[in-house]
Amino acid sequence: WLMSLEADDNIINIQTKGSGTSIGIDQSGSGNVTTVWCGLSGGTYATHTCTNATITIDQHGSGNLAKAYSQHTNHIDNQYTITQNGDNNTGYLDLDDDDNIATVIQTGNSNYGEIYMQGDDNSYTITQTGNSFYAKMYAFGDDSTWAITQSGSGNHNAYIKSCGNCNNNDASITQSGSGAKDGDIEFRNNPSDNNTVNLTQSGNGSHAGNILVKQGNYIVNATQSGSTNQNYTVTLDCTTNCNKTITVNQY
Repeated sequence: WLMSLEADDNIINIQTKGSGTSIGIDQSGSGNVTTVWCGLSGGTYATHTCTNATITIDQHGSGNLAKAYSQHTNHIDNQYTITQNGDNNTGYLDLDDDDNIATVIQTGNSNYGEIYMQGDDNSYTITQTGNSFYAKMYAFGDDSTWAITQSGSGNHNAYIKSCGNCNNNDASITQSGSGAKDGDIEFRNNPSDNNTVNLTQSGNGSHAGNILVKQGNYIVNATQSGSTNQNYTVTLDCTTNCNKTITVNQY
């Protein structure tokens, strides 16, 4: 499916199920709303089927809101992409098991962006450039690279929270430019092993970094530069059989 709209009040709602679905949506004009349910049939997920789906959403101006779902497994090699350029923005992706790639790229104005994931061998990326910012990830997989990058002026807020037995992951938050910066990375539940946590904050404005890691082996790197008010907190909840390597640079 390929769909392009340039009207003032753009609204697209797609409900589909099956295997090998490819959906492309392009919106330009004002109102903008896009929702894609993969695996939804007759308004219910009771007979969920969504396998090998590729969903691409591209929005340009004004109201903006894009959502793509596949709630409840039954997925291999998914690729979902949301690209938004201007104005009120939102984003949001929900992917499930297996080899998924999720990308949210937002450029201007109010922003938001959220990736909710479950599964294995996934790669998640949120990139935001300007204005109000806000990014959040929930992740439950192994062997993945989770990255949030925020740059430009305005308040920077980013959260990566992983639950369950998540191993061999690289979780990174990079915040640069002017404005206050707040980055939080949490590996909440036990046990998780061999994860790398990177928090990098630079530029003007206060810096706040909070990292929580539970039992397991972790490498934790935090760098804060360019601000006179820098605050970093790491909480290690570990009693036996765990190795932590922590490096903090503030300058």
